[in-house]
Amino acid sequence: MLPTIKDVAHLAGVSTATVSRVLNGAESVSEETRVRVQRAIAELGYRYNALARGLKKQQTGLLGHIVPSIAGPVSPALARAVEDQAQKFGYNVILCNSYDSIEKERAYIDILLERRVDGIVMSSPILDEHIITIRERGVPLAIIERRAETSGFYYVEPDNFKGARDAVNYLIKLGHRRIAMITGPSGTLISRRRVEGYATALGDAGIPVDPDLKAEGDYSRASGFRAMQRFLDLKPRPTAVFAANDAMAIGAMQAAHQAGLRIPQDISFIGFDDTYAELSIPPLTSVHQPLYEIGVLAAKLVVAQIRGTIDQHRMENVLPCYLKERESCGPAPV
Repeated sequence: MLPTIKDVAHLAGVSTATVSRVLNGAESVSEETRVRVQRAIAELGYRYNALARGLKKQQTGLLGHIVPSIAGPVSPALARAVEDQAQKFGYNVILCNSYDSIEKERAYIDILLERRVDGIVMSSPILDEHIITIRERGVPLAIIERRAETSGFYYVEPDNFKGARDAVNYLIKLGHRRIAMITGPSGTLISRRRVEGYATALGDAGIPVDPDLKAEGDYSRASGFRAMQRFLDLKPRPTAVFAANDAMAIGAMQAAHQAGLRIPQDISFIGFDDTYAELSIPPLTSVHQPLYEIGVLAAKLVVAQIRGTIDQHRMENVLPCYLKERESCGPAPV
């Protein structure tokens, strides 16, 4: 005979209601009780009938997560966090990779709605009309990293402005005044916030923003390399470079190395994200953004909407970043 929820409760020494709360990922259960119930489940080989629960509650036990690209380091970290937290709540996740395509993003939204997912997490949604479509269908939604100003949606993102400002302030304290920036694609909120942080730090220090010291990239290593080649032609060239992500910073470092510059003796570099940073030579100083915590909170926001407990959360969630100092920065050369 297959074990029942009553068998699990008896072995764990708790009520069936407590077992049910553990199975549904309720946060009101203590960690010690949760572990005891999970051990009883494993020992008995109990299988939770999620399908039966879904039919009873008219839910599927599925969440959708749409990401712009699974190829880079950011989306996989977010996807892992969303899935980890969703499973704690008893949900499985359908991961959709839009390849930053408007058509694919729209198609995946349609597929997820057809599958009657209980909620959706969207990382950097491309079009506002897509998230409006989800809201109009009454499906709970949480956004990770908005591309544009939106209102009326639950979202979570890193403090891009302060992270960038802190990075440039760090370079200023090291004596740098010709500080270049490799930005992300123009027109996105993410890129704009990081540029604003860069410009604010310079302005606060009385350093004018020089348009020649800004170059737009596309978050790829190759675009960072190309931007640095242009900076190297300037007279005088910059003594420090802040890049809007680690890949572009590493591409810029490679261009500087090919030009015979020593890092950090001749030029300093800072990235953003803290993903590839430890793999560069020398290791890259980078703004660390809490990717795992962002993904976890996004999953919590969706599930809270499903369960009617969203009043416990804020609609706008901006998580702090911090500068991870390594070996790519030094005093400004004399």
